[in-house]
Amino acid sequence: MRSISVCIALACVVSLASIVPAMSADGEKLAIFTFELYDTSLEGEVRGADPAEAARLEMITDLLRDAYRDQGGYELVDTDAMQERLATMPKLRTCNGCESRLAREVGADQVVTGFVQKISTLILSLSMSVHDAETGNLVRKYNASIRGNTDESWSHGVRYLIRNQLFEEQQ
Repeated sequence: MRSISVCIALACVVSLASIVPAMSADGEKLAIFTFELYDTSLEGEVRGADPAEAARLEMITDLLRDAYRDQGGYELVDTDAMQERLATMPKLRTCNGCESRLAREVGADQVVTGFVQKISTLILSLSMSVHDAETGNLVRKYNASIRGNTDESWSHGVRYLIRNQLFEEQQ
């Protein structure tokens, strides 16, 4: 009976190991691209792009990058050199896997992309995906609702994902 329990426990450990991506001794190499804005609000259509929202996209991307650095076990690869190229491409959320190809080009094992959908000045949604760079397969998806179009609400949304979802499989 004891050997059966040990076998079951071992099978559970092996199963969990196959679900959580393995990290190399040097750390999983991540390409984290700057979050994008998907503005479906009337305000965006009438007033156009808001520089404050562009700054918020950079801010929440930096918060996410810092969280991965603080967590340890990850090596962030530089994606800054691709900014001009990205500006001429379709949005990463709609490019049918181009994010994985771009991540492979910079030597990443996984790619992290995200976007904020602005429904109105009050209702926004934060979405983030992690894909395997080699296969393009979805590893994990994260979502949070944001109430209010401010620096504080956007940073609260990404901090919520970091605190409650992002590293949960490692805890």
